[in-house]
Parts: sequence; structure tokens; C-alpha cells
Amino acid sequence: MTKDQIQKESLADYWRFFAETECKGYSPLYEAITTACANSDDVMEFVSSLPSHAHQPNLLLAAMHERVLLGLEPELSALYADNQVGGVGALFVAAVLKSRDRLQPILSTRFTQTNEIGRVAIIAPALAAISDRDTFTLIDVGTSAGLTLRLDDCFIDYGSHGSLGPHDSKVRVKSDVLAGHPPRRSIPIGRRIGIDRNILNPANEDDARWLLACVWPDTGRLDRTRAALELAASRPSELIEGDALETLSDLLTSVQGPIVVTTTWVVAYMDIEYRARLSAELMTASQQRDIYWISAEAPGVVSDLPEVLPPQVEGPLPSVVGLVTFTKGEIADARVLAHAHSHGSWIWWYDQ
Repeated sequence: MTKDQIQKESLADYWRFFAETECKGYSPLYEAITTACANSDDVMEFVSSLPSHAHQPNLLLAAMHERVLLGLEPELSALYADNQVGGVGALFVAAVLKSRDRLQPILSTRFTQTNEIGRVAIIAPALAAISDRDTFTLIDVGTSAGLTLRLDDCFIDYGSHGSLGPHDSKVRVKSDVLAGHPPRRSIPIGRRIGIDRNILNPANEDDARWLLACVWPDTGRLDRTRAALELAASRPSELIEGDALETLSDLLTSVQGPIVVTTTWVVAYMDIEYRARLSAELMTASQQRDIYWISAEAPGVVSDLPEVLPPQVEGPLPSVVGLVTFTKGEIADARVLAHAHSHGSWIWWYDQ
């Protein structure tokens, strides 16, 4: 077997793993599509020819979904609209191979930026768990278009566990509480700052469409994402384009008062050294004021957190919701607050 063949087979295995662990039980449409792509030598050859960041399935899924939103793939659009799994894999593969020349520049320059608004159901109780009730600055790393920075303007429904946020909000998020009692308190946010290497403007038509394209079409999240884009455009946050560490370093020394830094499904894209530098940067900055780091990532990604075995829940692997408190240049506390679905559809809260 040649080196190229080994690379393609390894990539195909990764796509099959993605279908099994991320899509199964949550997105039948994308489970069928990613499985079909993994079984197509031509698609795997095309994906392997792209820059490494484009090897993960979400980017090709988003690029094709954008073509659907633009009306360029009517047959695929019909299956997406009706959540029809039968035949969608073969049709998707054919559409990709037909459009390789048009997809290549998009996949080479774009990045997956889900900016999932459902994550406010995870971030809000994590913020409420912080003992410091002074008004704080919220800094979101990997913010994309800053949608989750407006979390207190969203209505979050926790079912029998109550709700949070204005009842008349057009952005409505539902999250099932599988265990525990997530705290529900008002959140005293002062400044809202988002950092991303590729900022998207929620008021820009092309940027907004790309964010919609990154949403999985059969999971019932498109309408609330549109509403979240409208909210972010009408109440803009401070969005800064640049390297996370460099930008964060400047902000941590210039912002007054307590700071909460959030990273939701972004640290996993950083290499091990970069993750360590991020933690060290927060620790150093805490010599001047308390720094709180709320993270929601795959198990083991944030090494400062203790290991807590996830609950046995059907669907994608549960993500870890953590809170690390930095005080006077050291870690004062590090705990796992919850396990949760990566898009916020459920939360398993650990009462402290």
C-alpha cells in the first residue's frame, strides 16, 4: 500500500469514527453523508489534497450546505428539507465530485465556525456558579460572530428545572437537565469581547450565510441561529480579529475588574503547547485580578481539570464543562461543573 493510500484510508477511518460518535443518534442525515464520503475513494482523495484544517468532516459539510442555501444544489436541498436519509449519501458524493473546482478555494480558506447558540444553556449556569458577583468582562475566545456573548438576551428553557432570560426573546433555547440543578441567576456582564482569527460579521449577508451553513440541517437549529444572528447584529459586541494568545494578553492587562474567559469547543483545535500557553497566560494575568476560565471541550482537552467519568448517555460523546479559577498567579480552584451535549441540547450538572 502506498503512502497516499495509507493517508486516504486513515482519513476514511476518521470520517467513519465521526459518523459513529458525532452524528449517530443526533443527525441521521450527516451520519449517512459522512459514511458515504468515507466509503468514496474519490471524495477521500479530494479531501486529502486539501490543507489539513479541511480534513475534518464539518468543513465539507458546511461548504455543501452553503451551496444548498444558495440554491445551487436543488436535489440535495429537497432531501435536506425533508430530512430524507435514503439516497442522500450517494447524491452528496456525486455533488462534491461535480463541484470540486468550486469547493477547493472555499475549503482552503474557510474554517468551521459553528458558533452554536444552544451553548448558552451550558455557559449561563457556569457563569452563575462563579462566586464573584461583581460586574465582569466576558471574553469569548474563538467567538466567530459573537453570538453566545448575548446569552443573557436569550430565553433558555430547562423544562421542569425552570428557565432563564427574557420570555419575549426571539432566541429560544431548550436544554434537558438530566441530573443536578444548574444554577439560574442573573449574570452581571459589563463588557462583551470576542476574539477570533477570522471574525464573522453577523450583519454581513455572506458571513451570516456561512454561519448558517455550519449548522447541521436536520437538528432543528437553523431558525434559532437566524434569530441569534439578528440579535447579535442589533446589539453588537466588541469583536477583535487576531491570534487568541496575543490578543488575550493585551486585553487581560488593560481590562479593569474580574474577567471571565470562555472557550467552547475551540481548545481542541489548539496543539498541546498552545493550550499550555493559554493556561499560563491566564495564570500570569491573575496576579492583578481574579480570572475565571469556563471551558466546554472534549474529555482530556483542558488538562487543568480533574478527570470525571462521563455519564452513559446515548448520542455523541459528552463534553466536559469546567471552571478554573486563577488567583494571585496560581490556580485556586479547578472543577468539572457538568457534562453536556456539545450543542447544549442536554446538561448533566454536578451539584457542588
